[in-house]
Amino acid sequence: MNTSAAKSPVSKAVKYLVCVDHRPESWAALRLGCLKAQARGGKVDVLHIIAPADFQTLGAVADRMREERRKEGEQLLAKLANDAATLYGIAPNIILREGETGDEIIEASLQDPDIIMVVIGIAQQHASRGSLAAWLAAQRGSRMFTPLLMVPGNLTDQQLLNLV
Repeated sequence: MNTSAAKSPVSKAVKYLVCVDHRPESWAALRLGCLKAQARGGKVDVLHIIAPADFQTLGAVADRMREERRKEGEQLLAKLANDAATLYGIAPNIILREGETGDEIIEASLQDPDIIMVVIGIAQQHASRGSLAAWLAAQRGSRMFTPLLMVPGNLTDQQLLNLV
């Protein structure tokens, strides 16, 4: 039997959803996401989530705060996208969303069938260490159907390369 005839090439695009914020761990997550995409001929989406406005804040003040957070998010995404293009030759798709972080990560991963993995950076030591990662892991199978890769922010370039 000719086994090569039985195998069909995979035509689905490979895409990594890298979730970022202003913490250094985000840079490690982006590097690993780009390295994995590079190795597989894939793409990267970079997602930043803006916290929802506080409903106790007056309308005009809340709108101004939201606009400032949006501008900061756009600047962060532009910098990280530039870094990915310069260092890895990858032009990531940038996504800016507003809402609860975990819910928005899940929604973004569900909206694009090409996403094969969600990549998040985790802190070495932090008071809220693991809370987002633990929450996302708890959603696996019921709301989140994409593998979750948690990248320690203190990994060296060589350690990241070894994971590809």
